[in-house]
Amino acid sequence: MTATTTEPSAPQESAPARPSARPRKFRPEVQALRALAVLLVLVYHIDPDVLPGGYIGVDVFFVISGFLITGHLWREASTTGAVSLKKFWAARARRILPASLVTIVGVIVLAQILLPPSLVQTWWRQALASVLYVENWALAADAVDYQAASNAPTAFQHFWSLGVEEQFYLVWPLLVVLAVALWGGARRAAATRNPEVLRGLLLVMFSLVGLASFAWGVQQSMAGDPVAYYSTLTRVWELAAGGILALVIRDTERLRPLRNTLAVFGVTTIVVAACVLDDGTPFPGFAALAPTLGACAFIAAGRTVGPGSLRAITDTWAVQRVGDISYSLYLWHFPVIVFFGVHTGRDPGATDVLAILATSFAMAIASYALVEQPIRVSRWFRADGRMLLISLVAMALVVGLAASLPLRVSGTNEQWDENASTISGEEKERVEEGLEEGFSPFVGGDTVIKPNPLKAGYDKSSTLGRCLGAATEDPVPPCEYGETENPTATVAVVGDSHAGVLAEPLLTVAEERGWHVVTYLYGSCPFTDGYRADGEEAHIEGCHTANQETRAALRELDPDLVVTTYLESTRFAAADGEKVPGASGLAEVWNELTARGSRVVVFRDNPAARKDVVECVSDNYTAPEECATPRTDALAGRDVVPAAAKLAPQVKVVDLSEKFCDEATCPAVIGNILVYRDDHHVTRTYMTQLTDDIRASLPKQLAR
Repeated sequence: MTATTTEPSAPQESAPARPSARPRKFRPEVQALRALAVLLVLVYHIDPDVLPGGYIGVDVFFVISGFLITGHLWREASTTGAVSLKKFWAARARRILPASLVTIVGVIVLAQILLPPSLVQTWWRQALASVLYVENWALAADAVDYQAASNAPTAFQHFWSLGVEEQFYLVWPLLVVLAVALWGGARRAAATRNPEVLRGLLLVMFSLVGLASFAWGVQQSMAGDPVAYYSTLTRVWELAAGGILALVIRDTERLRPLRNTLAVFGVTTIVVAACVLDDGTPFPGFAALAPTLGACAFIAAGRTVGPGSLRAITDTWAVQRVGDISYSLYLWHFPVIVFFGVHTGRDPGATDVLAILATSFAMAIASYALVEQPIRVSRWFRADGRMLLISLVAMALVVGLAASLPLRVSGTNEQWDENASTISGEEKERVEEGLEEGFSPFVGGDTVIKPNPLKAGYDKSSTLGRCLGAATEDPVPPCEYGETENPTATVAVVGDSHAGVLAEPLLTVAEERGWHVVTYLYGSCPFTDGYRADGEEAHIEGCHTANQETRAALRELDPDLVVTTYLESTRFAAADGEKVPGASGLAEVWNELTARGSRVVVFRDNPAARKDVVECVSDNYTAPEECATPRTDALAGRDVVPAAAKLAPQVKVVDLSEKFCDEATCPAVIGNILVYRDDHHVTRTYMTQLTDDIRASLPKQLAR
């Protein structure tokens, strides 16, 4: 399909022959930039501590793509007066799809062999998203879902950047087509067609798109919106920067010292940014200017020579070959890293890193030599219509293969659902028996677990839905439960998602006693006057703002009782003269409540579990004792609440750790009940079995 605009020809005048687009000039410096970008990402994914900002390699790739794609479109449009969308998209399919689809197929096959059953659902969804090049939006959806945000990375996660680029490839040529239409038509005589007018139109359009995207990216990243990192809307300005560069760059042999300096500046900016930025940097926003402008500077410098030139490095065989295989290396390195973690359950050591590097490069070389190059040069695949049809068929087949992934666990899923149903109504008795028998995982001779470990993530309190707010968003309205007309008392539940887990059995007590319960819950935000010391700045500030709003709401509510808890592994910034960071901030809000007459009960956080606890139980269904966490690890780093309690003597502190741990370990399954749904949240099923203990911990009379 060719997109053109036309004007009538003069009578009896034949249309001039359509000239061919000028061929693209090979740029070794761009190939070197590709090599740098992929190595930054590779090091970052293996060990972020070595290169905390190595993720900016993706931004460099975006600039390169914008530069090359726009250059191609510009040459075709300015020379022929048209843009063939079919030809363009077929070329992109030849370049991108074969290697990526082969990678996806390889990962799915390995997943069928190595993947723990509990991870199948997440991997299946991301496999589909990757085939359809919308993985960035799938990850964006997970990022705003508090319960999914901590999901372990899948081997498809790095496909998010390909999603951004593919979406760019769909829309960007349409802008060029629009500019060609405004320019005056493809059949206008070459003598009357001024390419500079088209260049100006494209510059205006690309600049407007880029500025809007940059402004949105800054706003969203500074606001701490987790979608910002993956959104095409916040990333397109980086591709637009490369596109604008393609329109204004001029190859020249002049100004050699200046161009040498520009190249060194570009590389230095990228490398320094990779060392200085980290996961806590609001991104993409102002910080993304460093890799973007650095890449633009290096490309703009062009072919450098003489003193200060980097050609002695960039033109070496090794650098150019890494540039050649950079796409395949990007595709394969992350699956290798993820499968290493899935198979071994540990971080890589020095020997492991060498093995990961060797495997990644071997897979990349094989992909480049056996898939990328043969299809790119094959005359059979040069037919544009044929290539597009083959691409659609191949994508459909891989979608079908991805859809088969859950079949691996479908039988197990059904069996475990049936197992869980056999003990419905017996949960409390079984937990009590399990505790009495020394934290036995199975009682009554039944090797069954409830909830089904493959569905553990769904076994959560109802208060963790609409009632759990995000600190970086507008405040959520408090949820209200129990008696609202003539309550015997008003109770507030305050804190992070762990307070939401605690709320489930508390609501049972409230219904029994005629209490009116109001929740104030914000994910990852302990109720305190202090500040967190970890996490993104926007979230830290958002938590503080949310807590101040909650304090104001509690003054107005004037509850008889406030129940609170939080994830005790949270680290706090130290206040002036504070021996235990965070203690004074907690005590401040507790004392404020007791001073106004509210009673305050602070529940100690549940012990933590091992990070892969659900995966471990899925792999060890008949022997879940293998998944227990040492008590010392489960209860480590919990010194803030005791220190705060000393500063707030009227507060009651309740510790239910003995319902989770024996003297040595904290089991994953007790009395046929799965205790954890992830590494730090307790399942709704187990938490409800502690209702009697929670009831006994709460004051019976709340009259003031």
